[in-house]
Amino acid sequence: RSDGVILGEALVSQKDLHEVYGGVVPGIARDAHQRAIKSVVGDALQQAEYRGYKNLAGVGCTVGPGLEICLRVGFHEARDFASSHQVPFVGINHLEAHALVARACNSSVSFPFLLLLVSGGHCQLLVARDVGKFEMLGGTLDDALGEAYDKVARLLGLPVGGGGGPALEKLARNGNPSEFPFTVPMRKHKDCNFSFAGLKTAVRLTVEEQLRGALISERQGNQILDSSVGAHIAASFQHVALTHLLERTRRAMERCEVEDWGGSNRHLVVAGGGGGKKG
Repeated sequence: RSDGVILGEALVSQKDLHEVYGGVVPGIARDAHQRAIKSVVGDALQQAEYRGYKNLAGVGCTVGPGLEICLRVGFHEARDFASSHQVPFVGINHLEAHALVARACNSSVSFPFLLLLVSGGHCQLLVARDVGKFEMLGGTLDDALGEAYDKVARLLGLPVGGGGGPALEKLARNGNPSEFPFTVPMRKHKDCNFSFAGLKTAVRLTVEEQLRGALISERQGNQILDSSVGAHIAASFQHVALTHLLERTRRAMERCEVEDWGGSNRHLVVAGGGGGKKG
């Protein structure tokens, strides 16, 4: 509903389909979307006790950014559904939806607010001034946080079919975050940008050293999920990556305070699939 209440939702995971390939395969993802789309929509509508088009004000659908051949499946289904029910179709920007959903769930979040957007392919600090009006304070110069997690997870031989983040976080719980003193990126740069490429390289070199030059990703089925050194590497990487995220966000907050945005009603919104990382 427009007041932020979710009346029905449904989910079908593709994790098992992609596990064997070590990541998402676009064609397989598209085909799985096509097989599931009608039942997923039907399940959500059933939960919402849908009683016909008179209950609908419109149909919204993500149109980007994202994997185009998969987005197309949802777009066609949503467009046809809206047309058959004679209600408006609204194309939704994936990233803006991340940014604005906090306002639907919490009425105290007013414009402007500071936004840390962390997803598989994006890592940005922005000031949200209004719907469709965002000021970029900083972004990643190379990898996004989610990409860095995926690449490090592959180096450690972890299953990444459902994304490397969950597998790496699970392994890191058993490790010492101080075991490998990786350098926090960009501390000499007085801006709000991010960089994870150097940290990723440091992890790769450490893995090579620990395994005597044999990359785990090149050793079929030879994982170190139960290895203490793998857990220490995962924990050390995660600690430094999240420290970097925290430091750049703190810098953005200081900048916004100097510019006195938002008056006394200031909010930081952390959004995106990577926003729940723990370390």
